Amino acid sequence: MLGALLGFSAGFLGSMPVSGPIALIVFRSSLKGHFGSAMRVVAGAAVAESAYCALATFGYVQIVAAYPFLAKYIRYIGASFLLLLGIVFMFQKVHFEVRPVSEIDEKSSGLRAGFVIALLNPTLFLTWGSASSTIFSWFTKITFADMVLFPIAAGLGIVSWFAILLEIFKKYRERIGERVGLYAIRGAAVIMLVSGGFLLTQAGK
Repeated sequence: MLGALLGFSAGFLGSMPVSGPIALIVFRSSLKGHFGSAMRVVAGAAVAESAYCALATFGYVQIVAAYPFLAKYIRYIGASFLLLLGIVFMFQKVHFEVRPVSEIDEKSSGLRAGFVIALLNPTLFLTWGSASSTIFSWFTKITFADMVLFPIAAGLGIVSWFAILLEIFKKYRERIGERVGLYAIRGAAVIMLVSGGFLLTQAGK
């Protein structure tokens, strides 16, 4: 049960920074009124993150200890991915949709998009490897149930945070305004570019 509680907390709190690619997509989609689509992106991403979390929980320490060179390549791939997404969102135009939200949401599902985007960000493996190893280092005894419930609860924590965030966007979308939203997206894109560049320079260390 403790593993589930800590997993949920890690997923919930870890999703709060708005500089990640999924958070940026959610923010952009919310400005357009695509709330259902944004939630599906989150759900798909949460599945991929839970998988990374499970892999990290069950084997990160052993894998990196046996093959330490893999960590460097994972960092390079993740940094390049952040740079690419930062460039895409920096130059992408954003406009509010005038059609009803229900009409937009019925046209496509973001589950696959969210899953693929998170899956192609292998730095999540390092992130969850660090988080899980740090959290479990405080356990006097790690049970199999804790190791199973931790990644599942982490995924639920991710979904819960973004569900709250989307509710805020639903209520205050009109007050945010298109210009403010555009600046926020550009700002988040800059953060992604800076983060990706920094990680790229530090990847080989």
